[in-house]
Amino acid sequence: MTQDENLQKKVTLSEIQLCTPARRTPLRVRLVRHHYVQFQVDDTTRTTKPTKEKKNHTSWNETLYFDGNDDSVLIAKIYRKQRIGQDKLVASLKDTIGGVLGRVKNGVLEELLGKDISEITIKLTFTVEPHAGSSADELQATNAINRAIETTGALGGPISQVAGLAGSTTNTAANVVTELLSFENTWGILLQRMELFNKIVSGIAEVHPYTSLAWSVISAANQVLVNQKDRDERILRLAGAMKDVFAFVENAEPLKAVQAHREHVTLLVRQVTECGYFIAEYAKHGSFWLRTAQYTFSDIDTKITDYGNKLRDLKAAFLEGVNMQTGVIVFRMMNVMEFITESMDLKDIPYALSARYVQEKRCLPGTREGIIQEICDILNNPDETAPRLCLLTGVAGSGKSAVAHSIAQLYDEQERLGSSYCFLRSDVAKRNPQNLFSTIACDLSEKDPQYRSELYRVVENNRSLRNSASVSEQVKRFIIEPSKRLHAIGPLIVVVDALDESGDQSNRRDLLRAFSEHIADFPANLRFLITTRAESDILASLPPGPLIIHKQMSDIPQHIVDGDIQKFVRHSLRYHSELETAWPNEEWCRLLVYHSQRLFQWASTACKFIDGEGAIGLGIHERLEVLLQSNNGAGVHPLDELYRTILSQLFTLPQARHKFRDVMALVLALNEPLSLASLSSLFDGDSSIRDIIKPLGSLLDGVLNDQKPIRPLHTSFRDFLLDDARSSLFHVDLLPHHSLRIGRATLICMQQMLKFNLCDLKDSRLCNAAVPNLTPQVTKAIPTHLAYSCQYWMAHMCHVDCTPELLDDVTTFFKNHFPFWLEAISLLSLLSPVSYILGALKTCRTLNQWAQGHEIANLATEAVQFIQLFSPILRDSAPHLYLSAMPQTPSSSPLCQLWADHLQNYLSVPLGRPVNWPAEIHVLQGHTDNVLCVAYAPDGSHIVSGSQDYTIRIWDPITGQCVGGPFQLHTAPVVSVAYSPDSKYFVSGSRDGTIKTWDTTTGQCLGHPFLGHTQAISTVAYSPDGSCIASGSGDRTIRIWNANTGISAGAPFEGHNDTVSSLAYSSGGSQIVSGSHDTTVRVWSTKTGQCVAGPFKGHTSWIYSVAYSPSGCYVASASRDNNIHVWDLLTGEKVGNPFQEYTDWIFSIAYSPDGNHIASGSSDGTIMIWNASTGKCVAGPFQGHTSPVASITYSPDGNCIISGSWDNTVRIWNPNTGQQTASILQGHQNKITSISYSPDGNNIVSASFDKPFGFGMHILASVLQAL
Repeated sequence: MTQDENLQKKVTLSEIQLCTPARRTPLRVRLVRHHYVQFQVDDTTRTTKPTKEKKNHTSWNETLYFDGNDDSVLIAKIYRKQRIGQDKLVASLKDTIGGVLGRVKNGVLEELLGKDISEITIKLTFTVEPHAGSSADELQATNAINRAIETTGALGGPISQVAGLAGSTTNTAANVVTELLSFENTWGILLQRMELFNKIVSGIAEVHPYTSLAWSVISAANQVLVNQKDRDERILRLAGAMKDVFAFVENAEPLKAVQAHREHVTLLVRQVTECGYFIAEYAKHGSFWLRTAQYTFSDIDTKITDYGNKLRDLKAAFLEGVNMQTGVIVFRMMNVMEFITESMDLKDIPYALSARYVQEKRCLPGTREGIIQEICDILNNPDETAPRLCLLTGVAGSGKSAVAHSIAQLYDEQERLGSSYCFLRSDVAKRNPQNLFSTIACDLSEKDPQYRSELYRVVENNRSLRNSASVSEQVKRFIIEPSKRLHAIGPLIVVVDALDESGDQSNRRDLLRAFSEHIADFPANLRFLITTRAESDILASLPPGPLIIHKQMSDIPQHIVDGDIQKFVRHSLRYHSELETAWPNEEWCRLLVYHSQRLFQWASTACKFIDGEGAIGLGIHERLEVLLQSNNGAGVHPLDELYRTILSQLFTLPQARHKFRDVMALVLALNEPLSLASLSSLFDGDSSIRDIIKPLGSLLDGVLNDQKPIRPLHTSFRDFLLDDARSSLFHVDLLPHHSLRIGRATLICMQQMLKFNLCDLKDSRLCNAAVPNLTPQVTKAIPTHLAYSCQYWMAHMCHVDCTPELLDDVTTFFKNHFPFWLEAISLLSLLSPVSYILGALKTCRTLNQWAQGHEIANLATEAVQFIQLFSPILRDSAPHLYLSAMPQTPSSSPLCQLWADHLQNYLSVPLGRPVNWPAEIHVLQGHTDNVLCVAYAPDGSHIVSGSQDYTIRIWDPITGQCVGGPFQLHTAPVVSVAYSPDSKYFVSGSRDGTIKTWDTTTGQCLGHPFLGHTQAISTVAYSPDGSCIASGSGDRTIRIWNANTGISAGAPFEGHNDTVSSLAYSSGGSQIVSGSHDTTVRVWSTKTGQCVAGPFKGHTSWIYSVAYSPSGCYVASASRDNNIHVWDLLTGEKVGNPFQEYTDWIFSIAYSPDGNHIASGSSDGTIMIWNASTGKCVAGPFQGHTSPVASITYSPDGNCIISGSWDNTVRIWNPNTGQQTASILQGHQNKITSISYSPDGNNIVSASFDKPFGFGMHILASVLQAL
């Protein structure tokens, strides 16, 4: 090797190109491919940016520099970007620099790589030359600045200043990012011009809100830059372009120019605002080099170039009066979303329709400017530690909702509104805490494809998660987790209006907890504005602090409120000049402002009344005098007095007031508001509905538009009507007969309108979503009143008694129209994939409960099975309800006869049709480790589970959804759970030695942990009256606790010499039986804590299970010694001989409901039935399980036994014959640890160590029909 060959040289790679072979996949399934190339010479690695392939070619206009010599090794790796998982290496090249030079022709290297795999050709300009003094790193940095100059040159300013830097050589990274323009000359002038501009447009209501927002953003960005030591040339260059935009304010008549081109100015200001967001985000993360550790020069340059070009175009359009066809450029994410496919379907995530802000409800332009500006400053604060949530409180009618709608619209037009959600007390069926965060997530995914991709990554192939009603889970999985990999630019605002109308305190407890517990985990750029009345629970859950800031409407100075109301009144009544004649010098306006007592809602309602909305037979002067003469008595709220005055004027006769109360009861009793046209159609054109509602335009929304839902203009009016003390003669009492009237109307509506093939679909091969223009067909075939009827008919019927006449009506409807009702639900699911199917399930379950003991109740149970099994078909294809689902209905189901009786050309499948419903209904997935215990609520409403993952979850047994949790307050596995007798509470015991009680509805942990045990808890149980809780522990003691206070009721029960493994209360609750690893059984008085019977000795090894007989006279125990003993509690003697047929450990025993028999499960996999009195085996061994039987129980009626085994199966047995009554219930992939029957005996829940499969639980049908 010569000395020249060993010298360091400059290696330059440029004009890089790839050529890939043509793909053979069909065009419709192709994804756009992106490639990048990673080059390495010795220890230096440089990578091109990912670039889209076009017609099988990919190219880069980048130059890469390396230091090396002929012996240096060059490695080139070609990667293909992957949407999920690691990027794919598709080809590579490895050779020395000297070796590569030997294949270069005319300065170009062209080689075919990956001949056996990809056959990719790489082509690039390759030069090697002696060093000219600068290192490769210095050359790379200089090249980057040259490219930046090219892209930022369009922004204006002295390019010559930049050019001087391009030719110089830098020695350190800090020198590369040299300030090219002075901070003072750029930002100082920009701020001066913007401040002047803000003053100029302060009187132009259409422009001023955007200018105020821009000033807020630029001021915040300025503060970030003031705190920076090194200011990137790019930032100052962009600021220079922004400065030039406002140069016109220094002209002679800037206001005239703004007034002449308001739309252009608004676009300019909005674009400047976006530039401000970008600058603040870019600057606050430190130096340019820190930023480019994640993003390339090109990423930054491209965005700044786009900003600059748009500013230039908008400025030219403004100065020249040219119309602009496009809006502003908004970059909300730094991330580049390279792969978006239509398969990212998020439609089944719960979404609240019509919850968005309403433009018409915003503040009058020019009012509330101060509070709006203050809130915008909070929301725009770019600091990472800035408040994430602004809570705006005020009394009813103070105008806080108008502020919320104004801010929502402002940020929406700025394309910075992430989501808006307005709670409404009259629409809780659609707007409730369970779909707030899921709605926000859907809105965010629609706003940004990057967020959509990350959300889809979280919920893909997890339908139960997508449908989750757990508020906590939605926050963590829908909001926090998808945001972790995203790098946001500027804020995204979420406006939540009327939080106090989300339900009562118990209904919103989970929502408040989610905010308070996760506010610090929300993405830093996600900012919340929440408005609410000052309810105590909301204020306690969201106290002011570093991340939460409170604003109050009452803090607005009184003279400003009066001035804003005066502007509003003057604007609302601007066409009534006759008022000035009677009350000159705007005295009429000042009187109304005075009577409003600073309540905007009073002023709004009064102006509507004066304007003639709802006034009958009175002139405008008389209407005003009526309001001015109303006497606001001491202690009477001004809104109440206003409502009384208006209603008294409208309904003077007793008969009229009676009709008013009756009609308003119907309006308020609806589960969701209906329009006047829909109300008239639902109630068969009842003229009294229109007669009463039409005059109420000043109090009800939707009066002037027959297609708009009728609802109180303000919640205070609804509250007024429902409170007898406030509304007096106009009090509306919601009685059962109102529900009956609505229920009958919905039945009649469905009977008249439902039919086969409602939308006249022609092609059964197309799913609902694929049928062209199906949505308008659905809304035409199923108008609003029919859709309401299909969703809520049983929700009204359940409030009245099941009389024979009513039962006949419901039965007739169900038998004749059930298939067509399902078809309507399927079609409506196109509009809302989740809510209608869940509503149908709830309807059938409610019908079953309402009609208990009658034929229709059994049909309703069958309907639940049908909907659960065929819900995918129900959601996706109306025709296949008839072609696929109904023909596959099990032959034993009475629905088959129903199909045959009421469907022409019913398709029957004689072969391959199931006899019974499949056993497995739901797999409850969510726990991340073994499920150790489960319990059914006594009322059947919920299931609670405890897990090795330290968490507790609450599940809906109907839908299989997690509706509460995961609750993680224990610090060790949860080994035992039990419900209170009234199902309102449950208790959990953990290996951390603590016991906790929980509210079933809210999932809130009540009070403090029960502390006293010194080792792991092994078992817990509620007393029959629910007042006490018993616990057993590894510390060898039993404790009784007051269930309400958590205080230990006396000293621990001591006597056992080892772990207390099992507990059971007597039926009266006066005694507890315990089994222990010390081989003894003891009976204790719950009052004294004394051992009143025992220790019963006879076992020779650990006791696994104890059980009281239903009569309370006997106790049974099962042991590891292979024996079962029954003990007479009066004599303390064993009854009969030991049950000794077993040859292996006995894990579980259960008394039959009549107390005559005991069922047992053993580690040898068999089940035995014993005479409880004699100890004789009367049935068994039942064989089928291939591993130990860990849990066994009787069905509530005693006709079945279910067993759960470590062979991963649940089996159902006839206790009389030992025959399995249904197929083996399979689905678990690991040992089953616990099983429990639902109280009605219809379902079973099982828990398992399903480690590889999500640690799930299964809900299984008991298939009692087989008996």
